[in-house]
Amino acid sequence: MMRSSPLRLKQLFFPQVSVKTLVPPAPEKAARELDLDDLDISFAFDFDATGKIANAGVKIATKDKTAEALDQNNLYKVQIEAYANFEVVSPEHTDALAVYLRKFAAAAALIGAAREQIALMTARGPWGIVMLPIISMDRVVGPPPKQEVLAAAPIAKAKKSPAKPASETVGAMLEAREMTAARYGSAKELIDGPDKKAGKGKAGASAKKI
Repeated sequence: MMRSSPLRLKQLFFPQVSVKTLVPPAPEKAARELDLDDLDISFAFDFDATGKIANAGVKIATKDKTAEALDQNNLYKVQIEAYANFEVVSPEHTDALAVYLRKFAAAAALIGAAREQIALMTARGPWGIVMLPIISMDRVVGPPPKQEVLAAAPIAKAKKSPAKPASETVGAMLEAREMTAARYGSAKELIDGPDKKAGKGKAGASAKKI
């Protein structure tokens, strides 16, 4: 029996996607994937008041260097922000491992989406496609909780998740939420709207049959 995912994706959007072409001395010898040492990666994750919706954001950007230093080793300079809203599966489970698995799943989804956008944008550049390499989740969300923490962690009792949003992208996440609310009317409408419409459609169909 297949286990359910710890999260279900509700909305995904990209407030910023930027790719700038650079001119290295030997582009034909340059690597076809971005160097992780040249990237700043930040990730934020938190829950709404009910614990049933999770919000996550990731920002990946080429580190600030002099133009000369960038041109020596890189084909492109990138900056991308990806944000998503997720429905939390089994929100009553708020132990350390459950929170970690949700953070892991959210980060993996957002980084995969960012990788696709970078490949799409660089495909239109003069040097062709450059990929975002595989990234260890320990580097993004930290290591999994220790065994003694798991043994002591209560299940289905905590009212709030211990997860805290990363300070580097809190401001950007708040701005992204405002953008989402402005686009869809409200965060609640964004989350519940499709389900309500589907419910109305079903109710109408039932009424016609009667």
